[in-house]
Amino acid sequence: MLKKIALVAMGGLFATTAIAQSELFKADDLVKYRQSIYQVMSAQAKVMGAMAKGDIEFDADTVHERALNMGNVAKLLGETYVPATQGVKESNMLPAAWEDMDGFQAKGKDFGGALEALIAASGEPGFDAAKARPAIGQVLKSCKACHDDYRD
Repeated sequence: MLKKIALVAMGGLFATTAIAQSELFKADDLVKYRQSIYQVMSAQAKVMGAMAKGDIEFDADTVHERALNMGNVAKLLGETYVPATQGVKESNMLPAAWEDMDGFQAKGKDFGGALEALIAASGEPGFDAAKARPAIGQVLKSCKACHDDYRD
């Protein structure tokens, strides 16, 4: 129950923050900010993906650290999705995301859930490559699902 209250409060905070951001920053700058966040997330995901595939040596502590990094910057995304960014030429967001905001947000929640599960699992004793593969796979799958439908 307390977790649900915190999530609702955070949702309201993001909405308020997004409005404040749209007044403080130009739409072009918000798109650059959003893209920077995704670059950080991509760098974290590449390391974890390479470990899951066996391309680089698996290290549970590194997976946990990278997952935490993704979680920390993912929190910042909400303030970058404001209607003013819809027409920004450099944005990679397809119009479909704005037209289907419920679907777009659902995919974001799927990503958040997969990332939360990875963070929790990777922080547990005994987390190994066998446990990491499906958890990392779910995060990457949720990234791809959003890209497939809503990214140019």
